[in-house]
Amino acid sequence: MISGISERTVTAPDGSRAVVVTPRGELDLAAIASLDSALRSALATAGSVPRLVVDLSDVDVLQPVVLGVLLDVRRRCRTVDVDLVLLVTTPGVASTLIENEVDSLFDTASGLEAAIAGVTGR
Repeated sequence: MISGISERTVTAPDGSRAVVVTPRGELDLAAIASLDSALRSALATAGSVPRLVVDLSDVDVLQPVVLGVLLDVRRRCRTVDVDLVLLVTTPGVASTLIENEVDSLFDTASGLEAAIAGVTGR
């Protein structure tokens, strides 16, 4: 069960800015509505900021059912010209993305500064 979601606007040392959404706990079926709502709100906030970062470093479990929400926010980001970066620091989250063959669809970063600056890998 998800234990909370925070949203903040962050500026990196190089001046890059991003809206960062940080869910905590388990992202499962019960968390879909909360995550979707938080991401919609963050995308509305990101209007003047070129990047939305979903910080998954505090996620214990990412169930495949949640990938639809992430794919949907990816689509919405593209329509409003906002870059989406997933901050992935745990093997379990990385494995879920790989096993469900969606890892190549997202820009990912392993550190917050890199995610904000748009230094990503696939």
